[in-house]
Amino acid sequence: MEKYAVPNKLPAKKISILARRRARISKDKNLAKLREDTRRKILTKKKRNFKKPEAFIMKYLKAERDHRRIERRLLHSKKFEADLPQTSPIVLILRHRTRQVASKHIDKILGQLNLERIHTAVLAKSGPKLAAMLSIIEPYVTWGTPSIHTVRNLIFKKGKLFVNGKLEAIQSNAMIEENLGDLGVICTEDIVHELFTGGENFDKINGRLKTFRMSAPRDGWKKKLNKSFEKGGEYGNRGTAIDDLIDLCM
Repeated sequence: MEKYAVPNKLPAKKISILARRRARISKDKNLAKLREDTRRKILTKKKRNFKKPEAFIMKYLKAERDHRRIERRLLHSKKFEADLPQTSPIVLILRHRTRQVASKHIDKILGQLNLERIHTAVLAKSGPKLAAMLSIIEPYVTWGTPSIHTVRNLIFKKGKLFVNGKLEAIQSNAMIEENLGDLGVICTEDIVHELFTGGENFDKINGRLKTFRMSAPRDGWKKKLNKSFEKGGEYGNRGTAIDDLIDLCM
């Protein structure tokens, strides 16, 4: 082997050809990734800056479509109010569709029900006024009759109270007694009982509770969001089936 040696021409340290190759391959991968990230940022910026002409009039088209739907139901339908359960004094309403509503009338009613954001849920007392409001915002919400188990889960997992102007999760019965003791409510079961039975302090307790912030169903929406539940879609009255939907959105 000595005849193949080249004295005074090789470095003092042993350099592996494979190590150099690995370093070169890693460098090429990092460079390729940097180029791809830069390309995606440029494309994303271009997409944000460009809007199709239809995007400017789509808001007005959607608002007009909602107004026509409300007018058609008001003038030509025998029953304007939405269907509400007769066996329960309360209704659980979930807003499941559209982050921004084009119609100002629908947006106003959603605000009155504290459903300003998508995937929020509220408990409301059943009555003619609520039925008329639901008939107007029907394509954007789904509702039904909750069980006491569902109401309890909402309070335990999603319940939040306004304490000294700040929003805090319900952590103990002492916290409940301090903030709701003037209403005769000293524990979570008292809250569940008042809300589920629609008691005399329902509105006061509901006003001090934060709207329940839910998530999209774990497996996603399986049916069309712009189709009623009775016709195989998602919106509208779903009766006791609201329990299964809320469990998926917890």
